[in-house]
Amino acid sequence: MSEANGHRAVQNRRPGQNVRRGLALRLAVPLAAACLAALAAHIAIDIAGDFVLPHDAYDDPNHGSRRLASLAAAGLGLAGFWAVLRAALAETRGSSGALRSTLRAALPLGPAAFAGLVAALTLPLVLGMAWLDASCSGIALDDAGDLLGGSIPLGAGLTVAFGIAAGLGVHRLLTLLCRFHRSIVRAVEAFVRPARAVSSALRILVASNTQDRPRVLAALARCTGANRAPPGPVAVLLTA
Repeated sequence: MSEANGHRAVQNRRPGQNVRRGLALRLAVPLAAACLAALAAHIAIDIAGDFVLPHDAYDDPNHGSRRLASLAAAGLGLAGFWAVLRAALAETRGSSGALRSTLRAALPLGPAAFAGLVAALTLPLVLGMAWLDASCSGIALDDAGDLLGGSIPLGAGLTVAFGIAAGLGVHRLLTLLCRFHRSIVRAVEAFVRPARAVSSALRILVASNTQDRPRVLAALARCTGANRAPPGPVAVLLTA
């Protein structure tokens, strides 16, 4: 009865775990897409400004913020990958539909709305990157246009375009993952099955050694005369 109740409790917790993984993806995925879009937009504004602007405001400061944006995108991407991998592993252990429900929870919005969300996150990230570069380089900003390379229409247009492109691309990727979730689970299961077999064999071996240990100890006790200590050096000399 207790095993059945425990199994039922695990089954009841699984939907909540899937929802939590979906919420983690819901936060990590648009932020990661926005960081990638901001990085691409920042570079594109810098390149375009060299050709279409008399003075590109991105030419003067150092661009350390690009490394920060890259690290942030990589960290958020790894967090999202870990959530997907955990859901796939949970499904290989018997949690039916864990990966699909996680991916569905991560995409509450349609493609257009998701792309708009990413674009809305990308614009302040680009402004923050430009402000950070100028502050670290000791450069004073004349107006808001300097935060967008010297031209608000150029900088804002490229930023929104990259944000929309990144949002649509990431939404499409998650949709494909959701569509082929069974293939992903099978691939993960084929990868982890040998490791689980080795782990199970090691557990059986350790358990069998633990069960045999009392018999081994009893045999050693009989051989040594019920734990009798060996004769000391004085006894050896007297009996010699």
